[in-house]
Amino acid sequence: NAQTTNYEAYSLFVMNIAKYSSWPNTTGELRITILGKSKIYDHLQKQAESKQFNGLSLKVSQAEHVSDASDIHIIYVSDGKSSALQELVKNTQGKPVMIIAEREGLFKKGAGFSFIITDNNTLRFDINNSELEKRNIKIAKNLSTLANSVM
Repeated sequence: NAQTTNYEAYSLFVMNIAKYSSWPNTTGELRITILGKSKIYDHLQKQAESKQFNGLSLKVSQAEHVSDASDIHIIYVSDGKSSALQELVKNTQGKPVMIIAEREGLFKKGAGFSFIITDNNTLRFDINNSELEKRNIKIAKNLSTLANSVM
């Protein structure tokens, strides 16, 4: 009963989360880094070529280690790098960096968003509002209404 991950769906969610969020002092480009190897990178690269958000171009990069991810707005933690979440939360403390985790439940451990696949195989997300507020990141109310759960 192997489940294939629909990275195109994940990338669309990440793009929409980015679209309905705002960071302090953002000019020029919105920088997204994928931590670890994930096929979402290719999908986000494609999106970045054709999209702009609020006048910002999109720059997508990949990092293997938490220390390689600096000067970014969004870091997407691939499933294989979930164990690095605590280090990532600590390294980005007080900085306007949104952490989006691929693995379910990580919003309870410091990620701003984490994905969840519901019983009927629908991709949804959970939000940690207090973590986003600590990081001075504002999200549109409609994101909260679309969330599976919010804390």
